[in-house]
Amino acid sequence: MTVNLKKTIDLISEAQQLQWAMAFTAVVEEGSFTAAAQRMGVSKALLSRQVRQLEQALDAQLLYRTTRRLLLTDAGELYLGHCRDWLLRVQSARQALAELREEVAGRLRLTVPTSFGGVFMAQAMLALRQQYPALEVELDLSARPHDLEAEGFDLAIRANISPPERLVARPLAEVADWLVAAPAYLAGKALPQVPADLAAHVCLCNSHFSHGRQWSFHRDGELASVAVSAPLVANDYNLLRNFALQGAGIARLPSYLVAPDVAAGRLQRLLPQWHGRGQSLYLVYPQRLPQPARVRALVAFLQQWFAAPAQAALLEQA
Repeated sequence: MTVNLKKTIDLISEAQQLQWAMAFTAVVEEGSFTAAAQRMGVSKALLSRQVRQLEQALDAQLLYRTTRRLLLTDAGELYLGHCRDWLLRVQSARQALAELREEVAGRLRLTVPTSFGGVFMAQAMLALRQQYPALEVELDLSARPHDLEAEGFDLAIRANISPPERLVARPLAEVADWLVAAPAYLAGKALPQVPADLAAHVCLCNSHFSHGRQWSFHRDGELASVAVSAPLVANDYNLLRNFALQGAGIARLPSYLVAPDVAAGRLQRLLPQWHGRGQSLYLVYPQRLPQPARVRALVAFLQQWFAAPAQAALLEQA
């Protein structure tokens, strides 16, 4: 009986301290007892008493109080970090429960690189809607980096980025580049044996990249870089592929875009033992709390879908 009573008293004490901790956090975030009391809907006197009780319970001073401002002590800085962690845990628990009731429905707006979207997104979005039939999907295929928040996009697939502020960036896949040319272009020419040989060929470059005429490669730790001649330049992978199919020169293109052409003999792969830098693809989306169920479902679906063997084989072919 005595043990149970002690447990009950300890629980009451912890509950009180949690309430006092939330009061302390509000005071720090608002910068004053008056503003914090208004936010919490209590009197300034009650809030001040709760913070004093917290300091007594902890046997530590958390705040320096002056007539003009409040300053955190070292102990206050340390304790505040734990308070905020508790708040995040409470919010996460509430969100987890809400997910059990929330339907994956509504409109999703995505922006995806043009060639990548053309190859993958029809199949991916049809599979998504089969799993979540209440979703509506609007796709934007563009090389332009949209402002997701200002333009109302839920998610973007982007390559080789540093995560922007206020946005979440999750790795999606690694894309290999292949050097390819049509048999018509290669007829009667010496095939390149090392990257330096590309300087003697007509190459097709992508103006979207700042160093589009400087092609770099690696092989077993060996690095090579070559400045190529590019009489035809474009900022679209599909157009560069079409140039290559017409025999206009050697193109450096994502494997997913040209693997079917190589398999069919329309294009020939060159220097397969040398690997280009390739691209790292990311899922990028605004950071919201809580994140809408439709966005969480989309992120989880895309990560799983692109990890499947059929998609991974197209993306990661060396």
